[in-house]
Amino acid sequence: MGRKIRLEEIQGLELDILSKVLKFFDENNISYFTSGGTTLGAVRHHGFIPWDDDIDLYVPRKDYDKLMAISKGILIDGYISIKSPGDKDYIYQYCKACNENTVIYEKNVSDKKYAIGIFIDIFPLDKHYNSKIKNRFLILKTRWYRSLLETASNQINLSKKGSFRWLFKQIVRAIQKPLTKKWTVEKTAAYIDNIGRKMENENTDYLGDLVMKGSGNDDYYPAEYFKDSVDGEFEGLKIKNPVGYKEYLTEM
Repeated sequence: MGRKIRLEEIQGLELDILSKVLKFFDENNISYFTSGGTTLGAVRHHGFIPWDDDIDLYVPRKDYDKLMAISKGILIDGYISIKSPGDKDYIYQYCKACNENTVIYEKNVSDKKYAIGIFIDIFPLDKHYNSKIKNRFLILKTRWYRSLLETASNQINLSKKGSFRWLFKQIVRAIQKPLTKKWTVEKTAAYIDNIGRKMENENTDYLGDLVMKGSGNDDYYPAEYFKDSVDGEFEGLKIKNPVGYKEYLTEM
């Protein structure tokens, strides 16, 4: 029988995943950086933000594709899998490293077949155009397909019921529903991932998280912030922050 677990337990399980994943990265020459709240936590608290239970990593696109290729069909240390966009019944457009000995039901998931284990998030660090206008269209395209993925997987609308945002999502999902006969969960997730992959040949000065675009920060930054890494600490683990972490955190 399932039970609700405490924040400290979640953090402990995620920290275990992180330690195994970083070892796997090191053994396979995969570069990475902390991202988002994990960067902030590493810099300010040398670990988790006290109320947070997320661990997020950026992996540059070439290494990200390498990670997906070499981790397919294996379990790291016998119990950690790397879920990738396009995997059967996997409803996310980016990778997660999951503890296969656990099962969680996220608030947005309505169908138990989409449940996964306790995880850490691994996002591709993708190129963005130098042009703000071109980036705006690129991001709008990503958001459309991300919404289509939510529709295809019958994800729960978590916006406040009756709010404009909730109503807008409901209308968009009603429009998108007929499209999901062709655009399955697996096809849509893989398509979003490929949007970022196609940017790899662009000659640009910006990098960021293209596949997880929400409605807030556009989440791309000068590439020089990620030209190298600096060592940091996260709950006793040695971890790599972007060399431009100060500017990154200011703009995040």
